Amino acid sequence: GQSIEENLSTFSSRLVNLIDILREANDHSLLLLDEIGSGTDPGEGMGLATAILDKLSEKGATILATTHYSEMKEYARRKPGFMNGAMEFDLETLKPTYRLHLGTSGRSQAFDIAHKLGLHPEILNQAYSITYKQEGDFQVSDQKLKEAEYKRQAAVNRYRRGKTPRVPATEKPHFQMGDNVIIQATGETAIVYKGPDQTGNYVVQVKGEKFTYNHKRLKLHIRAEDLYPEDYDFDIIFKSKEYRKVRKQLDRKHVEGLILEEED
Repeated sequence: GQSIEENLSTFSSRLVNLIDILREANDHSLLLLDEIGSGTDPGEGMGLATAILDKLSEKGATILATTHYSEMKEYARRKPGFMNGAMEFDLETLKPTYRLHLGTSGRSQAFDIAHKLGLHPEILNQAYSITYKQEGDFQVSDQKLKEAEYKRQAAVNRYRRGKTPRVPATEKPHFQMGDNVIIQATGETAIVYKGPDQTGNYVVQVKGEKFTYNHKRLKLHIRAEDLYPEDYDFDIIFKSKEYRKVRKQLDRKHVEGLILEEED
């Protein structure tokens, strides 16, 4: 039901169908509605779903609707003519039993399944508290908590925090061709062309012109590998159009009298 041309997302395409159903439904209709109201903000989706069910019930249609919204289960419990039902799920085998229990709304098994699969209880208890505004009681044995898998789940992830690694004072910063650097004296950005020499000087290019700076006067801004593909031809940046034209000719074949003079 999705369509890029008609700008229909999952939610939009479902809503278009529901609008058609609302127009056509009557007391002879049998409606099968799967996860009505899903695909958008849960609060708004629940409100829309409940209101739509209410209108369809007024039309006298026979409805079988599935949902994970607890508010809709409560609506069905209070609304005359509706009956809750729940599909049984075996937490030991993590498989459905395909048994339908009428007269009960059941509950989502997300936390229990996550616990069974090994999600850290600290995370589960926090999730339970966020959802139900009360303390969770998910626990695991002390032996299990010592396992590396649980330690990794609870550890703070410091990967890609945006901080530049501190370079020891005795270690010279290392730049390579294509690195985007900042000239600390002027604040200008430049691209590393070549270097370092024996004294730690680099040749960098600023607005088409090349200058030499010591590594102490340069600060890394963006690594070359984050800016260019692996096989990028840096001659496009650092060499003149005439140079690249001659090199291209010589790459194809020998041209009598044509010499490629290296550019600094």
